[in-house]
Amino acid sequence: MGGKWLQSQRSDIGRIISQNSAHRCQVCPSSTSDRAKSSSDSNVEIFFVLLIWYMTIGIHVGAQFQAEKDETAQFDVLTDSMQYMPTMRRASLLAQHLEVDYGLGKINPNQNIDEKYRLKALNVSLLTQRRLHGLQFPPNCSSVKLLLCQVPPHGLGSVLHHLAYCLIFGYGLNRTVVFDWEEFRYEIQWNDYFYPLTNCTVTPDIQNQAAKYDFTWLGHDLAQLDHKVIAFPFGYILHRQYGYMVPADLVADILPWCDDPVLWWHSLVMRYVLLPTSKLRSLLLMARKRLQYPSSTVGIHIRHTDKLFKEAKYYGLQEYLEIADSYFKSLASNGSSDDTNKAIFLATDDTKVAQQSKSFRHQYTIINDYDATSLAEGSYYKSPRYSKRGFETALVDIYLLAASDYTIVTMSSNVGRLVYEIKKIYLWHDISHTIYSLDEAYNLFGCDRYIIHHRQRAVHVAVKEYKAKDDNRELSLQPGDLVYFERLGLRPNQYFGYSETLQRHGIYPIDCVKIVTKIYDYPVYEEFAKTTINRLELYDG
Repeated sequence: MGGKWLQSQRSDIGRIISQNSAHRCQVCPSSTSDRAKSSSDSNVEIFFVLLIWYMTIGIHVGAQFQAEKDETAQFDVLTDSMQYMPTMRRASLLAQHLEVDYGLGKINPNQNIDEKYRLKALNVSLLTQRRLHGLQFPPNCSSVKLLLCQVPPHGLGSVLHHLAYCLIFGYGLNRTVVFDWEEFRYEIQWNDYFYPLTNCTVTPDIQNQAAKYDFTWLGHDLAQLDHKVIAFPFGYILHRQYGYMVPADLVADILPWCDDPVLWWHSLVMRYVLLPTSKLRSLLLMARKRLQYPSSTVGIHIRHTDKLFKEAKYYGLQEYLEIADSYFKSLASNGSSDDTNKAIFLATDDTKVAQQSKSFRHQYTIINDYDATSLAEGSYYKSPRYSKRGFETALVDIYLLAASDYTIVTMSSNVGRLVYEIKKIYLWHDISHTIYSLDEAYNLFGCDRYIIHHRQRAVHVAVKEYKAKDDNRELSLQPGDLVYFERLGLRPNQYFGYSETLQRHGIYPIDCVKIVTKIYDYPVYEEFAKTTINRLELYDG
């Protein structure tokens, strides 16, 4: 099972195993002492303010930055770029500008990352933004091939992920993505909060052309299609070429230091999606001040309501607090924090959970915007969550969760996965110690759950030994074993898949495996290598 395709993956497996001899799943906590040490140097207050500045300033600097080999020239350019921070102390913030504004922040003190890899991360990040901008802002929209992306009538996390998937698909096909917002349910104008994703608009002619070829191209080599417009409707499964694949020309520079290339690649695309306008930046800063968001906190996201019908298991507040307690104890044990300093930011769509949290206020400082919780609660189809206020509170929740030192989520939720991706934008090294999922590991919705053919699925490689307790139901694992993922297990932190070694199906633990990075020859877009990224110049927000 796997054939020639499997052989093409084996060159990466030894590297994965060697890097993960003591591997822990990216959404499972490491030892408490490891988590404490990594978080003890965090400064969330600076991180959050610069997080908002990052999206804006980084793009301006990217227009000037040329990926020179000479490191001195690179730092000279970055020093000059401090002019774009008129309200900040330029000289003293250069290091923070490098680390946060370019996604190079909060280095784990236990990681000896060579400076050259930091510069490579900077180069790759900026190059990716240039390419996306060049592809999405053509000089003449009528002369380029298009991919029509139908924005779904779903919640914010689902919408953001769909936008990113469309951009990845367009990047792979060398097509400009245009967006059809007709079914978008939020009562807002997207460009009031985020900068436009393209300068091309959907016309009736584009819609008519795309409708003709809606699914006729499935199974073909998509890059060879001559159709002027093809459609990417919501619910379409990410093609095997673009699911867990990362661009070959970029991955060589990041493999030596990147713990999860798939997460890293998707976070770069999400960075392009999430470029905030001045309105959104002001909204986030005012919300942080209004809620008195502390400089060190644990974020908890509890999604109930519609998710419990089919997508997720119920987890009560107490189960989240148990994980938070372990984290707080780890901080106290090594002197990183006073045991009484237990700040929690609670984001939930369940008013009962918000009310219940009040009974724990003698143990924790709990921050919850009850009005936001009320807006998010209710029927999926009839809910004030789709109002302007509901949209804004959802954004505030997402960004404050991402800004926490440690975040407890369920990755079955789009918000949980989105928070992890936003963290990766700013924290370019291993960030698995900053987040914990009560159910599944990080995954790409649409790749894991619905793709039938095993070659289109995620492939896991075992990174540590596991002895099955029930040979009829479980898979024993040895480092190097390959398992073709098929679906989630019936219990949290379990997968179900097919073992190439055992030649049978079974369940296996999430924290014993890692996704095999697949490399694909995406277009290299040399013409966009030095493109001026001017989304901010075209639109002042």
